[in-house]
Amino acid sequence: MTRHINYVLGSAGFDMNYYLIKTSLGWCGLISDNDIIKTLILPSPDKSLILKTPKTRVSPQNKALVRPTVPPRRDCGRFVRDLKKYFNGKKVDFWNTKILTPYPYKIDLRDRSNFERKVYQILRKIPYGQIRTYQWVARRVGSPRASRAVGNALARNPLPIIIPCHRVIRSDGSLGKFSASGGVRLKEKLLKLEIQTSDPRPRFHRGR
Repeated sequence: MTRHINYVLGSAGFDMNYYLIKTSLGWCGLISDNDIIKTLILPSPDKSLILKTPKTRVSPQNKALVRPTVPPRRDCGRFVRDLKKYFNGKKVDFWNTKILTPYPYKIDLRDRSNFERKVYQILRKIPYGQIRTYQWVARRVGSPRASRAVGNALARNPLPIIIPCHRVIRSDGSLGKFSASGGVRLKEKLLKLEIQTSDPRPRFHRGR
């Protein structure tokens, strides 16, 4: 079930598409500009919470117009199908190496800093069902003491799952924070979902 909502940004003069997506873990939200994926809102059982979220993610001046259900555009539609498969416990490659571009979908990270984009590139290398630490990511970015900055970058990740920030934990083995509405409990669910559906099951690797 995918519901389409169109947000008209009066002052900006262009449209943002908002898709409300039913998954096995609850309702997700997907914000796109035509066929470019801009933001994914992770699942919540509370549909009203997901409906309110775009107003804080796109513009506080948005006027929401609910239109009849329409199929998502090509890239968004492909992502929606993959997302539902993922939450149903199927391993999905959101970073298809056969695609020449770095992502299998059209995404937009232009409003993120150079440091954040470097962090996101590192995150995509963390295999499905495995984990790394904030410190591991910081070292790979070239700033070994920037664990907190890495955490801040993860909190600003507009495309969780595509950019798997849930696979990063603290050096002491605790899960750390998670900025999605489900908090750390949702982070734990995502990790358990991946490790339970990996074949063969990988061990959690903290990547010293």
